[in-house]
Amino acid sequence: MAMKALLQGDAGNYRIRGAIWELGARSYRAYVHLVPARPRAGADRTVVSADGMTLQEVLGATKARVSSTVGTPVESLELLPSMTPSPEPDDPALQQKSRGAARRFSPPTD
Repeated sequence: MAMKALLQGDAGNYRIRGAIWELGARSYRAYVHLVPARPRAGADRTVVSADGMTLQEVLGATKARVSSTVGTPVESLELLPSMTPSPEPDDPALQQKSRGAARRFSPPTD
């Protein structure tokens, strides 16, 4: 499972923070935290998830899930590139090259 992107945005009185993960076989899941913009006593964070077969599909499902949870439409939802490298490249051609390539290490510097 590799993180593909980070999410941030706003919906009503909530801030949206989360991530999209690739589950394998080209399916994705988003996990988002809904944080009250003005924290008050007893207001807890809410976590929701949404699935999709493409990044666009999971974004649409996330917007729908957040809207139904907070009761207002999503005002903004930004997709930010993940800062953590995925264990394998997305391109199958690169995957084959990386599996067969020998590692090269720098010479010792004693």
